[in-house]
Order: sequence, then C-alpha cells, then structure tokens
Amino acid sequence: MKSNYTGLWLLLALALAAVTTVAFSDDIIVGNWTVRKAPMADVLFPPQESLVDSISAVADSIAEAVAETKPVEVDSVPKSILLFGDSMTFNLAIRLAKYARQNGHTFHAVNWDSSNTKIWAESDTLRHYINEYGADYIFISLGSNEVYFRKPESRLPYVKKILSVIGDIPYVWIGPPNWNEDTGINDMLQASCAPGSFFRSQGMDFKRKADKIHPTRSSSALWIDSIMRWMPKSRHPILADVPSDSIGKVPTNVVFLKALNK
Repeated sequence: MKSNYTGLWLLLALALAAVTTVAFSDDIIVGNWTVRKAPMADVLFPPQESLVDSISAVADSIAEAVAETKPVEVDSVPKSILLFGDSMTFNLAIRLAKYARQNGHTFHAVNWDSSNTKIWAESDTLRHYINEYGADYIFISLGSNEVYFRKPESRLPYVKKILSVIGDIPYVWIGPPNWNEDTGINDMLQASCAPGSFFRSQGMDFKRKADKIHPTRSSSALWIDSIMRWMPKSRHPILADVPSDSIGKVPTNVVFLKALNK
C-alpha cells in the first residue's frame, strides 16, 4: 500500500531544492521584491581567503604554544654578572658570588641602602656600573622600599627607565621579600618585565633580622638557591650549578652607596 505521506515528502523535497538553489545563487529580483541570498553556501563553503586566514591563525597559535613550553637552552658562556639594588643586595651577593665562582662567571654588586626604582632611574649610576664591569647579565633587587606604596603604578615610569638602560642585556628582577601584604608592587613589576625575567619572592618563608623586614644572611642564601633552581625556567638561563662546599669564602665585590632622597 502506498504511503499516505508520499505527497508530503515530495512537497518537502521541492521546498528544500528551492531553498538550496537560492542559497547558492545571487540575490533574485522579481518586480519590486528581492530574495536575498541565504548564508548556507558561505557556511558550508567559506571563501578561500577566510579559510586560509583561519588555518594561518590556528598555525600561529600552535607555534606560540610550542614556543612557550619548549625549554630554553642554557647559555654556557661565562657571564659578567652585575647585581644591583637596595639594602637586600648585600646578603644576596654573598651567596650569588659563590654561584659565580662555581660556574666561571665574574661577579660585582652595588648595594644602595634605602634606594628604590625612582632613585636608580633618575641617576646615571646603573649605566656607569654596567659599563665599568662590562655586565652582560644582570640581577635586580628593587621594590622592597615600595611595598607599602598606595599607588605602585606611579613607579612604572621609573621601572621602564631602568629596563631601558639595561636594554638587551639578559636580566632577572628579584621581587621583594614581602613582610606585609603589598599594594600591587609585585604585580606591576611582573607585568613590566619580559616573560621569564621576574622572580616572585612574595609568599616565600623567610627568617628575618630584628627589624622584621630584612631576611637573615642564611635565609638570603636559601633565597638565592631558590632563584638558581628556577633559572632553567627563566627567559635566559645561564650556568647555575650549586657551589661545592670546598669553594670556601669568595670575594663579594660589593660597592656600597647611600641614598640621599626617595
């Protein structure tokens, strides 16, 4: 027995054929009426240019993801390391000097008590010592005297000036060892530094001196150890083998300065 729906199916087939014809045709004009082209064809068969652009965008995304996850090769060339910053610098220098000796680097440090990003940015001190020591790798210890600033974003121009003086020299900005919750200095510094060039010290457990602010010498040594363990994940890793016990006492080569203004 023939299906009672044969006529209905035939009607639907004719309607689908009409819609498809319109979809793949240009606009149809009948008198004062215009039947607009349906977007079906564009959906099923996008323009070649759009398809190429989409494929290119996906390829770029994949390439970026691979670049971010691919380990950076360690630079095995000995460096002339310069560590500069505020009063946190000296205790960091004692341990970092040993890493330098162990791995064939030369090392110098500039400890400027009570200094901050503004003081360094508004003087030619950094440029002077970069040139004097021929520094080709830099560690920065600044931000501790700005932890309590209500508007850390006001220091952004000074941070940018410091980084412009450093230029293409690889660097690691060591974030302040927070003793209180900051108002955003760490976030600002991290956002300003190149990816993989900021070590966030906030949240680490430090033993402090009597002032409850400065880490002790032994705690500062562990601080540097943490930084050097992180080094392979940094933007520009260098040789950072742990100093052997036999290395003994190493000259820190520290210059001490005194800040006159803030």
